[in-house]
Amino acid sequence: MSEAAKAPSPAARWSAASKAKKRARGYHETTVFVHEDVRKAIDQAVASGQFKTRRAAMERAIEAMFRRD
Repeated sequence: MSEAAKAPSPAARWSAASKAKKRARGYHETTVFVHEDVRKAIDQAVASGQFKTRRAAMERAIEAMFRRD
């Protein structure tokens, strides 16, 4: 395989840099499974404009429960 074929794509480089910046700010990546009913509720909140993304909705819910600032 050539060196060009091994090089990460610009999107992959951007994603890696973005994750590195978040880690530097104290964030950790976590994967969670949610029940279909929860996913639907999140999707409704996004569709109604309450949140821009599923991620934003989930971050807000988690922070509201556990972050003590």
